[in-house]
Amino acid sequence: MKPVALLKYIEFGAELSFLRSTREGDLVHAEGGIIFNIELFIQFVKESEFKVTKNALPEIILMKQRLDKTPEDYIYNKKDRLELFNIMERLLFVIRSEASLQYAFILSDKRIDINKLLFNIELLFAKDVYDSLPHLIQGDFKEGGKCIAFVLPTSGAFNTLRGVEGLLRTLLKKLDPQADVSIPMGPVIKSLRDLNNSKLSVLLDNCDRIRDNYRNPTIHPEKIYNIEEVQDLFNLCVGVVNDIITFMKNN
Repeated sequence: MKPVALLKYIEFGAELSFLRSTREGDLVHAEGGIIFNIELFIQFVKESEFKVTKNALPEIILMKQRLDKTPEDYIYNKKDRLELFNIMERLLFVIRSEASLQYAFILSDKRIDINKLLFNIELLFAKDVYDSLPHLIQGDFKEGGKCIAFVLPTSGAFNTLRGVEGLLRTLLKKLDPQADVSIPMGPVIKSLRDLNNSKLSVLLDNCDRIRDNYRNPTIHPEKIYNIEEVQDLFNLCVGVVNDIITFMKNN
């Protein structure tokens, strides 16, 4: 999956229209001229997922190479215009055919910022918290954020909860290096309580609420999240993660 700004497609359409409607006497070498727009057109196609259109580029590439060799004051003529028009008509047929088989998905607004869910998940945590997480747990929250953005709430819940559970195991291992951390979330929380650290009391109460109200129900196949529930869960888990990392840094 590769994100592409919608503006890129609008600009591509403008380049396509420009190249299909050139006139005799149009500027060839100038900024914004014919060669300039051919270059942008070719670049977009090469970077796109239009595989068939890429294979149809040789004609326009050859014409660009011919125009590149002309003098700076070259006068664009009728023969040039007809050649480019015919090339663009053939390309337009290919583009229309290929584009009819592809879809763009517009993401609906969420309570949690879409751009942060997709591209800057670290900004949803307290300062420096995300960067302090183990790599695998970063991945859990990054994937969870994308699932929420793409309205896959149950998948988002699984990833988010896995991130919290993994971090609790990391915390237990830090406080008790001999502890068995291959155990489920409930026994991990119990092992942390057995350390009798009063600074963990509120944090572990919050973890128990996540376990009772979200983690345990989620493992049952009949539990299906909606988009509002998973955002509540995500925010709750982010708060707990912030608290765990703060505790680990200060103890």
